[in-house]
Amino acid sequence: MLNQPQLYDAFGLTIASEIPLHELRTASAGAKPDLSFVNRNLGRDLPTSEQGVLMDYDDPAGVFMAWPGVAAFRLVDKNTVWVEKYDEAPLSFVAFPILGPVMAWMLNWRGLFVLHASAIDVDGKTVALMGDKLAGKSTTAAAFLRAGYGLVTDDLLAIEFSKNGSAQCLPAFPQLKLDKNSSAKVQVEGAEELPLVFDGFLKHQHKLDGMITHPVPIDYLCTLERGGAAPDFRNFGTPQAIEAISRFSYLPRFGNAPWTKQDRARHFQNCVQLSGIAKVGSLHIPDDLDRLDETVRFVASMLESSG
Repeated sequence: MLNQPQLYDAFGLTIASEIPLHELRTASAGAKPDLSFVNRNLGRDLPTSEQGVLMDYDDPAGVFMAWPGVAAFRLVDKNTVWVEKYDEAPLSFVAFPILGPVMAWMLNWRGLFVLHASAIDVDGKTVALMGDKLAGKSTTAAAFLRAGYGLVTDDLLAIEFSKNGSAQCLPAFPQLKLDKNSSAKVQVEGAEELPLVFDGFLKHQHKLDGMITHPVPIDYLCTLERGGAAPDFRNFGTPQAIEAISRFSYLPRFGNAPWTKQDRARHFQNCVQLSGIAKVGSLHIPDDLDRLDETVRFVASMLESSG
């Protein structure tokens, strides 16, 4: 039997979930939910492991997403997601798709701009680290946390644009995902390494004892480039900046979705707007994890000199 709904706080939303989401901060009792995850039969056959992950954007009852052996989801409206867990799946597995692609879709649907990035607060300025899987986003973020700076997010960066043209990052939840080598090299005080959710998963979850909990402005968007003799930041021109922001945003990852012209226009406008708000470029860092402190000092000095 699944739990009664619990209230959580993440991405500027109060989230009610019948699926335990221990990664998230607990919301105030009595808070009105903005987004609900409800345990419910989805009314269609669930795909088998042989069929693989399924994304059905044309289901008239709502977008259908399924991860065989874990759970399937129906995105009913901007406030509601139905969840049907596979009988054999441990309940702890279900948080992975919820806090990844499902949440990314819902945040985008609710009008936020979502990047695949980690972000840290460095003395009041926010630096987002963009990159492909295994680029070192979480490990580099961990080095900043070890130096005493605050986490804004790890993996999903939700950005909200205001009517006056500014943008702010909405804090996610206090957790990093690090592999064994990274966690041994970059130890964050107060971080609790949790057991692997399932065998074969490369990274352990590390629950933090604190993070930034208020919206913060976005100052730097950096694509991570490993290698080189010393840390360095290289500004992108406007076309390259827009391309980088679009590449690491989440909307293109749902490439087969039937986006409307309005959806695509909003996405492009958001990329252009961000390229004018934040400094966008490539952050080159030495490949040796023992030298990550050099990157932290370099970025902190760069931010200080930029005013």
